[in-house]
Amino acid sequence: MHRFLLLLVCSVSIAASSLLFAQEKSSPLDPAVQQQYQAGHQALSAGKDKEAVDAFRRANKLARNPCFECFVGLAVAYTRLGDLKNALDSCDRASAAAADNANKATAHAFSGKALLTIGTPDAKRLGQAEQEFRTAIELTGNDPVLHLDLAIALLRQSKDDQAKEEMQKCIALNPAPALAEQAKMLLANPRRAREEVAPDFEVTTLQGEELVLKQMAGKIVVLDFWATWCPSCRESVGELKELTRKYRSDKVVVISISANEDEAAWRDFIAKKKMEWAQYRDADSKVRKSFGIHAFPTYLVIDGDGIIKQRIVGMDPRESVVYRLKSTLAAMPQLEGAQGK
Repeated sequence: MHRFLLLLVCSVSIAASSLLFAQEKSSPLDPAVQQQYQAGHQALSAGKDKEAVDAFRRANKLARNPCFECFVGLAVAYTRLGDLKNALDSCDRASAAAADNANKATAHAFSGKALLTIGTPDAKRLGQAEQEFRTAIELTGNDPVLHLDLAIALLRQSKDDQAKEEMQKCIALNPAPALAEQAKMLLANPRRAREEVAPDFEVTTLQGEELVLKQMAGKIVVLDFWATWCPSCRESVGELKELTRKYRSDKVVVISISANEDEAAWRDFIAKKKMEWAQYRDADSKVRKSFGIHAFPTYLVIDGDGIIKQRIVGMDPRESVVYRLKSTLAAMPQLEGAQGK
């Protein structure tokens, strides 16, 4: 998934608790359907998207009539699973089952989000997403979330002037502070909608240091996702030490984020190998999930504007980690003259 779309991914989750579940008030569900629907809701909230799909499917089978709420729930779950075909199909079914324009707008909005957030959309899909958001706005009237979503679709197509109008409409509607901040951020720097933006995170390292990505603006951040049980990860320790020595710490921040469940094993390994740079154990998988990490080791290079410039997955016996990062780091103006402690 293109990580610049974090705000769209977040809005999918937000909608799962606002737009989606608010429909219960206007269309009460049969108790048996409601039970399965709530199970799907709870699974979504817990990040168990496959379980959510199963629950919403069961709810649909129990429903006497097409269940709008269940189809939207499926659209959310399939979007988060990266299944575009089923996500769009669920949106179409939700639209067909919608009782009013507000519900139809919800279905079109989620269709637009799926088109933008799953994989890397081509020009055709970007145009389709734009039309879905425009249709949703026509059906429901002014909504700050929809105006921002439409702005992102326009920015991805380099329609910056039209996007600016939509972002201004979003801000004029006095949205929630977080949404207003996102709109202002894109107004100030439209390239953030066309590149892979790192989600913000906050961790407290083994050394007791609190690190927040937004507070490291201007610095290059290298994230090392690893685990002690990963042979390739263990082999990379020496190279990571070299990297921490190569650049000044006020210019490049290296953070190793471990997937270890065994805290003692993690602490012992770090002490034995004298890994003196920032270390964090991602016990709840929150950071890994936000960055979409599924393999170890994975290395990310984030520039001073919060853009992910390089993603390296796995080890290459022909090239060292430092070598593979070298060209990316060398091209960053922030690092001019930054070698050495």
